[in-house]
Amino acid sequence: MTIKIFNYPIAKRLILLIVGDLLIVNGSIFLSAIIRLGLSGGCEYLRSNSASFALTALAFLFTFFFFELYDIRKDFKSIGNILTIAFASGSAFIITTFLFYISWSLRIGRGVFIINGVLITLFIIGWRLLYSYMLDQPIFKRNVLIIGAGWAGKTILQEISRSKKSGLRLVGFIDDDPAKQGKLIGGFPVFGNRYSLNTVIHQNEIGLVVNAITHEKHADLIKALINCSWNGVDIVDMPTLYEQLTGKIPFKHINDMWMLHVVISKPKLYGKLVKPIIEVFFALMLFVLLIPAMIIIAIVVKMSSRGGVFYTQERIGKDGTEFTIIKFRTMVENAESNTGAVYAADNDPRITKAGRFLRKWRLDEIPQLLNVIKGEMSLVGPRPERHIFIREFEEKIPFYTQRLAVRPGLTGWAQVKYPYASSIEQTEEKLQYDLYYIKNMSFILDVVVVLKTIKVVLFGSGK
Repeated sequence: MTIKIFNYPIAKRLILLIVGDLLIVNGSIFLSAIIRLGLSGGCEYLRSNSASFALTALAFLFTFFFFELYDIRKDFKSIGNILTIAFASGSAFIITTFLFYISWSLRIGRGVFIINGVLITLFIIGWRLLYSYMLDQPIFKRNVLIIGAGWAGKTILQEISRSKKSGLRLVGFIDDDPAKQGKLIGGFPVFGNRYSLNTVIHQNEIGLVVNAITHEKHADLIKALINCSWNGVDIVDMPTLYEQLTGKIPFKHINDMWMLHVVISKPKLYGKLVKPIIEVFFALMLFVLLIPAMIIIAIVVKMSSRGGVFYTQERIGKDGTEFTIIKFRTMVENAESNTGAVYAADNDPRITKAGRFLRKWRLDEIPQLLNVIKGEMSLVGPRPERHIFIREFEEKIPFYTQRLAVRPGLTGWAQVKYPYASSIEQTEEKLQYDLYYIKNMSFILDVVVVLKTIKVVLFGSGK
């Protein structure tokens, strides 16, 4: 799910989706009370149980969010997504029932509650189907023109084509290279050079111009883009649009000045003060709650293979500071004695049977709560790496050292969006997610990562 919202059209579509759900959930609550108790009785019942119904609405919306039903790029006409909505509604019903039985004073009548659950499920499915059909209509599409038909232009073309529900409809390119003009790039025409920009915009009713020129821009092009902006055409640079469509930073298409601007403009209060306090508090609470589970895991690890229960290793944290990470052991003892420092690969023979289970559900990471409590790690952030790999990655991957600008995390945006990396190429892919997190770090994004991590743990979608 893409977190950062830009002004058009994703923000408006997401707001439309959320507002529609709020109206349906609250309307279903009102209708269920009237169906069961009549108009006057239903209104009185709503007034006397307002807290319970508010809790019901929050439970449904939270569950929809958990099941990624607010990803505006989804096609809700598909059978899979319809079943997801039904499953999410059922889950919300169970969660709400559980909450009511914890606090009996919040409980509402069984008849009203069941009718409400059925109505919400049916109406949400109908609303999402209508939403998807609406977005397929030309009136909800915005014509896009890309400036630059080179590598960056082709990259953003691919992402726009993949994001079917983004509301963006590519029209073509503008490029100063005479060899490209009049040709097709990925099936879309190159209309002309920078001097034809205004004409192309008017002829094709362009609403959004994507600047995909990553090198120095000609003064005439800059003037033309400024003029377009004054005339109501939105201008966005390629890295920004790529970020908003994918939840990644295209580090191969940015430069040092772009990254410097990000660092300077980023608010520091949350990351430096609020986040550490919140995370230490929750890490302490989680550690205490998970003590019984850790005892069971420790016994399983000890009985399943020879060696210690825990595995410690030096890792690199914020600003290059070394610290000792602690995990449950998932490999055979002295796993690197013959191989040296290497990636853990798929079906790695060094991983024990118990270790494979622990890795799949990320249970081997639980002891790192101690690292969070000590202030060496965060609950959410880029995963800490070993010094030997960092040296290699710094030489081969641009902007890799930017990961060290924040404390490493027990989980992270890259971890919930991409599996374990076992090659340079996969590490590059994960870096794009890490840079996105560093650039957009906020309380909301941290909550999203935690929810996605819970989903990974519950459904075993780790590696």
